[in-house]
Amino acid sequence: MRHETQRYEGHDRFIPYLLNRVVLKLNAGFQRELEARGMTLTHWRVLAFLSRSEGLPITALAEATVTKTSTLSRALVAMARRQWISRHPVKADNRAVVIRIGEKGRVLFDELLSIALQLECRALAGLSSTAIDAMRRSLGRIEANLDRRPSRAAAKSADVSRRQSSAKHKRSTR
Repeated sequence: MRHETQRYEGHDRFIPYLLNRVVLKLNAGFQRELEARGMTLTHWRVLAFLSRSEGLPITALAEATVTKTSTLSRALVAMARRQWISRHPVKADNRAVVIRIGEKGRVLFDELLSIALQLECRALAGLSSTAIDAMRRSLGRIEANLDRRPSRAAAKSADVSRRQSSAKHKRSTR
């Protein structure tokens, strides 16, 4: 099914706004838990991805956590100081390092994971497992759509639609 650009029906129907509201509400309470432990969401994401791997290079970790490499590097320095993570040189490339979760990081992650899972459970209350699976697939598809660059024709069409919508709006507000 292809979604065509529709007219604006208000923010209560605008998907980016709805997603943003949900994410803000999910993060608000969890950030208090993180801050109480001297952590940020970036620290949490790093520990989450490292907890499921034998270690990741910084570039892979930046991509997985959707964090700029420079921001991630500063976070990793702070995390290494606290012994939440450790850096290990790659034998084949002396310039590269693999980041691994440390024992203190694993304990901290496990403690926070139960809080995160409780928050997720609260957020998803009343939804069937079928609806939750459909939401996960839909969000994955949305992300994949956003990862793809629009073709020139699609970009031009979107630009024309925006100009037409703007012109209609200007006429209706006169």
